[in-house]
Amino acid sequence: MVAIAQTIALYRRAETLCRKGIGLGVALLCAIAALTGCRDRAGDAPARPTASVVSQEIRKVDFSNLEWFDSVTASTVKLVDGAARRDADNESGGFSWQLSGPPRYADADGDGHEDAAVGLRANGAQLGAEAWYVWLWRNGQAQQLRLPIATTSRCDRPIEAVTAVPHGFMVQKFMSVSEDSCAGGGSVPITHVVGVRHGWPVRIHPYYGPIASCDPRDLSVALYPAGKVLLYTSPDVRSPSVEPTATYDKFLVDEYSADPELTPEWDWILGIAVSGARRVCGWARADQVRASSR
Repeated sequence: MVAIAQTIALYRRAETLCRKGIGLGVALLCAIAALTGCRDRAGDAPARPTASVVSQEIRKVDFSNLEWFDSVTASTVKLVDGAARRDADNESGGFSWQLSGPPRYADADGDGHEDAAVGLRANGAQLGAEAWYVWLWRNGQAQQLRLPIATTSRCDRPIEAVTAVPHGFMVQKFMSVSEDSCAGGGSVPITHVVGVRHGWPVRIHPYYGPIASCDPRDLSVALYPAGKVLLYTSPDVRSPSVEPTATYDKFLVDEYSADPELTPEWDWILGIAVSGARRVCGWARADQVRASSR
């Protein structure tokens, strides 16, 4: 649960960092596009052999009458006819949930069975959020992955689109920048494709790695790991690694993540690993990258 909470918090923070590169050099513009997934940028993810789709059984599932986990409120809710409500208690002002619309279907994990992406809205008090989740078809039933593939808050524009594509789901949304107001929402369009690897949602386009974006304009504080670092797609050692353990020249993070006095409880940090001209986005164990040899 701690890993999920930190994933959501840092994912949402990272998704507000991309901004237009006016006045930046061409090299930096290319790095921004490659590491954030801003539109009009093509890229390739590692190929993954997939079986021909032989099962569409998940299309028979009624997602409007299932038990869901909502990562935004860290709640398990039972939808009835596409909605649920929890009245106010001593801990909250009450919440309501509603499906965002019909499911999208694609074989996200390459096992030959179609999977589904479905959106869930949550409202209550100052909360207004939407999250999309992948449901895998396994052992004759639909199983929800708890980590969302896209989220918004009340200050964001609604998610523009979630579309089924080969090998996964394409997410189109707008990211907020510092100049944006809460009333106006995000202004920078981004697109990424999400697949599932070993039971975890990961970004497969425009690069392979975390769903959260690494913006080189925000991740500018250099840490110098004393040893090798293993990058993960989520802040959890059970998640797939981005690439094999390697020695990097430096690990770029934001000022908040770099200071252990500000975040002593953090076990994971999202950043950009630099090796020569290569830049790789990933989650690293805090004790690996904060342990500096300089």
